[in-house]
Amino acid sequence: MVGVLDKRRVQASFANASESYDGMAVLQRKVGLELINYVSSNEQVTNALDLGCGTGFFTQLIAEKRIHADVFALDMALPMLKKTKQRKLCEKMPLICADAEKLPLQSDCMTLVSSNLALQWCHNLDQLFSGVYRVLQYEGEFVFSTFGVGALKELKAAWSEVDDYSHVNEFCTLDMIEQSLKKAGFNDIKIETAIYHSEYTHVLELMRELKGIGAHNVSSARQKTLTSKGGMQSMFRAYPKNENGTISASFEIMYVKARKK
Repeated sequence: MVGVLDKRRVQASFANASESYDGMAVLQRKVGLELINYVSSNEQVTNALDLGCGTGFFTQLIAEKRIHADVFALDMALPMLKKTKQRKLCEKMPLICADAEKLPLQSDCMTLVSSNLALQWCHNLDQLFSGVYRVLQYEGEFVFSTFGVGALKELKAAWSEVDDYSHVNEFCTLDMIEQSLKKAGFNDIKIETAIYHSEYTHVLELMRELKGIGAHNVSSARQKTLTSKGGMQSMFRAYPKNENGTISASFEIMYVKARKK
């Protein structure tokens, strides 16, 4: 059973996670430090927009790299924006509380649009990419990272042994990303993938981390009632264990760079 993302739950989820996010977002920081290398060192970049900025970790990296550029931070969760404002180089940064799929910006106003592990929470790729294309100036760059379809495959497989509900968010394939970018008008599309593995003492630790960073299930096809204790225990037993008794989670990450020509 597959559903679309419940945007109200996405917003509430990340708003509630604003206090715990930085303490648990190890993967987000690791991916952000890699993603910044995909941003061109082009002095013609005069302004930049960071979509789904969260608590501002990647936003600050952009500001550090583009020290003479105006950087704007956008997130649909106001508590996240307040956290961003507390960061170095972000105190006077313009903050935009809005949905990335409905950018409240004029056309041709940005030379760079970036996003670090946020766009997987958007459910209409065509609308999202068309909006980014609209606000970018010609020769502008769109650089982002997002979860691939292989992310959390172990957790998905374990839940599939319990019932047919969607317990884990569904993510896009590389082809879906590429085709949607082309449809929006982007050129020079480059996509690279990487697999990260994180180890946990128990499945509950993984689930607490996902909730702590606002990444727990927000699909409309999720089970609307609490999972029974028996169902949860069945999922725990189905989750593959490492030789030392711990569990591992795979995170497929796509690094994407495209240009408006």
